[in-house]
This record gives sequence, C-alpha cells and structure tokens, in this order.
Amino acid sequence: MARILVIDDSRLACAALRQVLENAGHEVVMANSAVKGLEAAAELVPDCITTDILMPGMDGRELLDALRAKGLGLPVIVVTADIQETTRADCLRRGAYAVVEKPLKGQELLRAIEGALAAGPRVRREALTSNQLDALAEFINVGVGRAASALNDLISSHVELSVPQIHVLTLDELPRALGGMEQEVVSSVQMNFRGSLDGSAFLIFPQPSALKLVTLLTGDESPPGDLDTIRSGALTEVGNILINSVVGTLSNVLERPLHYSLPVYAEEPVVGLLTAQRHEERTLILLAKTSFVTRQTQIEGNLLLLFEVKSFDSLLSAIASGWGEQMGRA
Repeated sequence: MARILVIDDSRLACAALRQVLENAGHEVVMANSAVKGLEAAAELVPDCITTDILMPGMDGRELLDALRAKGLGLPVIVVTADIQETTRADCLRRGAYAVVEKPLKGQELLRAIEGALAAGPRVRREALTSNQLDALAEFINVGVGRAASALNDLISSHVELSVPQIHVLTLDELPRALGGMEQEVVSSVQMNFRGSLDGSAFLIFPQPSALKLVTLLTGDESPPGDLDTIRSGALTEVGNILINSVVGTLSNVLERPLHYSLPVYAEEPVVGLLTAQRHEERTLILLAKTSFVTRQTQIEGNLLLLFEVKSFDSLLSAIASGWGEQMGRA
C-alpha cells in the first residue's frame, strides 16, 4: 500500500496508530519527535505523514511550517486531542491535509489517508521560490559543464553551452515547453535512474547533428540515414558519458547513490520518446533543458531531465538543507 510516517511522542498513540495502519496494509515508519520526523521525511519521502501537535521541542504546527520551508509537499494528517476549531483552521492554513481527533477512530484516519493519497503530493510550480529556481539551474549548470568537458575530450572541439532553462510542469504541458521540437525525428539516448532521485534523462540530437557527431567519433562518412550498429553504438556511448556527468552531479549534491538503467538508443519524434512516461498519472516533472553547440562542426544537442514528483521533493529538500556547501566540495 503506502509508506506512512507517524510522528508522536506518546508510546500509546504510536501503538494505536501502528495497529490501525498496518492492519490496513500500510508500511509504518515511527518518529518520537518532530525533529526526528522532519529528518525522516526528508530522507525517506513517505507517501503520507501523521503528526501530533503537542510535543516537546518542535511542535506539530512548527513541523508543518518546516516541511513547507523545505519544499516537501507531502500530505500531512494532524492527529490531536485539541479539538478547537481554531486549532483545526490553523493546521489547515499551515498546509495540513486533514485534522483527525483523539481518541483515535481508525476508520476516520484511514479515510483521511485515502483522500490524502488520492490528492497526491502538494508540490506545485508556485511553491518554487526564485532562490530555488536559481539553485536548481546552478547545480544542473555544473553538471552540464562537466558533460561539455567530457564531450570536448571526445571530439577535440570547444563546446558552447546555453544557460539551463528550468520548467516545472505536467506531462501534458511538456510538448509546448519544448518549443515545437516534440514532432521532430531525433537521435536520442535515454537512461532511467532510481534511488534518491527517480526519473529519466534524454540526450537528444537533431539527425544532421547526430551524423556530424558520429563522423567526428568514427571517421565514417557514410550517407545520412544509414546509422548502423557501430554508429548507434557510438552515440549510445556519448549519451552514457554525458548523462552520467549531469545526473551524477545531482547525486553528489544529495549525497545518496543512484542506480542507472542501460542507455537505450532510439530514432523517433521527441513526443514518442515521452509517451512512455505517462504511466505515472500524477507525475509532476522538472524539465531542465539545455543545449550545446560545437564551434567547428555546428553540432547541436539538447539534454532533457525528467524527475518524478518525489524526486522533486528530494531536490528541494537538498537545497533547503544547504546544497551550496555541498556544491563547494563537489
């Protein structure tokens, strides 16, 4: 079912919550303070959180504020003995999905969790501050710079980069953000990644640029359209190197390992490449679009990064917890 993070300093309340949730088939993670709960939320990115209000140190209201400050759009259900309407209104104003009263009524809690899971994460593009956008662009820019250096070593030609364009959007909005490129047949390499980040990366070349790049790499000047196994293999290797340069930088920022799929080469319109991503109905993606051009040969390429929404939460959390210090060490 779902992974639920339960935050409560009462052993009795924790035992009751665990029993109700596990009997319903959910995985339960416990935290006996708001501070520990905040750390667990950032690290584990659970599907839903339940929290008490009255706790030593950071209380439930402060926890709601801290989750929002970190960009963690996780649904939170407040479970409290404080049944005042003003308390309920304050919790909802701070971002709680629902408020459930103590003593606990199991079915009421499960209905609230079901609604929260159906509503999905609350991260939206409006949640991004200008500083967060700048930070996202900056660390992607660092990764793209490393990718450009790797490409320079491969083809012995200076590579000029564009400033990364960052968009937060749904899959339905993605074709418009690509500026008409979605209908163009391209040569592409795709790699999926899982772990602290979940998503896909695409290295995309218009076919004339793909042919020029293959010629530089292999010395083969066969007619256009005749991309045989050797040439597709060359582009696949380029994609492997460049995508690992960028996504590996993000992994270093989060200080957590990633697992990569094998690179897959394809020739089709961009819209066809992205169709396979539609299995996630509520996917909210971060589109990082950058291009690079080589001076001598006018090779143009685009790198697209698509992150699933939980990974988006992790990225914002990493920024909020001081990614700048990490980048200084990268």
